[in-house]
Amino acid sequence: CQNSCGIRSDNWLWILGGLIIGTYISYSDSLDENGKFVLSFFVFMESLVLIIMAVLFWLYSRRK
Repeated sequence: CQNSCGIRSDNWLWILGGLIIGTYISYSDSLDENGKFVLSFFVFMESLVLIIMAVLFWLYSRRK
């Protein structure tokens, strides 16, 4: 069963799980030793998470 994007519902769970875990790790790593949040580092880390997920999704979808 696919939706209009062509993504199966179980794949949405993997995408959502990856985003949640990746965002949590990015947020955790964006706190410095004093507990202050560093926005620029968070944006950098989150962009890496999104790029990695996009590349893996592209590679996976090419195999079918």
